[in-house]
Amino acid sequence: MPTQKNKQTPPLLEHFRIRKEPIQYIIIHCSRSHPQRMIEIMKENGVSAHYIIDRQGNVTEVIKEQDVAYHSGISNWHNSPVQSLNETSIGIELQCPSMGQSKRSYNTKMIEALCVLLKRLQQKYNISKEHILAHSDVAPERKPDPGAWFPWKKLYQKGLIYWYDERSLAKEKDEEKLLKDIGYDITDLSAARYAFCRRWLHEEVLFDKEMQHLLDNPYPKNFQPKDKKRYIKRLRAVAKAVEKIRQE
Repeated sequence: MPTQKNKQTPPLLEHFRIRKEPIQYIIIHCSRSHPQRMIEIMKENGVSAHYIIDRQGNVTEVIKEQDVAYHSGISNWHNSPVQSLNETSIGIELQCPSMGQSKRSYNTKMIEALCVLLKRLQQKYNISKEHILAHSDVAPERKPDPGAWFPWKKLYQKGLIYWYDERSLAKEKDEEKLLKDIGYDITDLSAARYAFCRRWLHEEVLFDKEMQHLLDNPYPKNFQPKDKKRYIKRLRAVAKAVEKIRQE
């Protein structure tokens, strides 16, 4: 069944401003609530997103793409010169009651709808495969979404993002340099480590049955990977993949 786009005309919220910088990033979020409740919560908190995708794959445009939505907050990627990526990004919210903590968090309908939307946006704005990111990637100290079980590999299989090859490793072996080279803000090293694992090594990520605790504590303080050797190898593989993308 084709994805249905919401018939209402955006904006559905008042929390936006005119965009003055070109779009370079897409930030993927998730929320436990259904779309209408998401919009109510956004309204209550003075935030917004450009799109919401529900579990049936229905896409709601909340804010026009040419406007800045308030979705990423304090955020950074690869030493970006600003305190927030809002100005240069599009924010997409996914309905996910488990906050991406189980294999069943994201169903086929919603991921197919997401991929269609991502492809259109990527082509329209010439967005790099490196720049489709998780909220937890760009705000590792504050955010856990879209969670460790978000199916990044499906996005790769659609040609939307890059992937790693553990037979091809970066020469660098220093953890902090590798995280920074990939793009993570390493101000809080534990947060950066955990955000990397959420995206690239979910076996290291703990299940948190208390959703509010997860939201209030998006990463364990003083986090150390259980399998440090595997972690460093994965870091080197991802860093090498990013290096290749930046050379294209």
